[in-house]
Amino acid sequence: MSQAVPSSSLADIHEVNLSYLMLAQRLLRDNLAEGMYRLGVSEDAAEVLLKLTPAQLVKLASSSQLLCSFRLDDYRLINSLTQDVLGGILQQAHTAILLSRRETNEAEADDAEKINNS
Repeated sequence: MSQAVPSSSLADIHEVNLSYLMLAQRLLRDNLAEGMYRLGVSEDAAEVLLKLTPAQLVKLASSSQLLCSFRLDDYRLINSLTQDVLGGILQQAHTAILLSRRETNEAEADDAEKINNS
């Protein structure tokens, strides 16, 4: 059974979704490869996001579920974001390495699943 979401929380979710979708489009338009990396989306997803009209963005944002995925569920990632090593220089590099390794692992898992399903 699902619980009813308070209307203020639902409005907040809609606002986050719309902000995320607008940011996603801007990042992808500015630099497709970098935007895909920063958002953690595939090329197919990036193409769909870029084609959305403003009306489609608003309609999609009105979902009761968060459309974005936060990558703060990994202890190593959270820990690297909170450490201040050499003024943050190593912190940024370590975070980038962790994120890229995570995306590589997710892509390999997706490929394996596609092979198993065919």
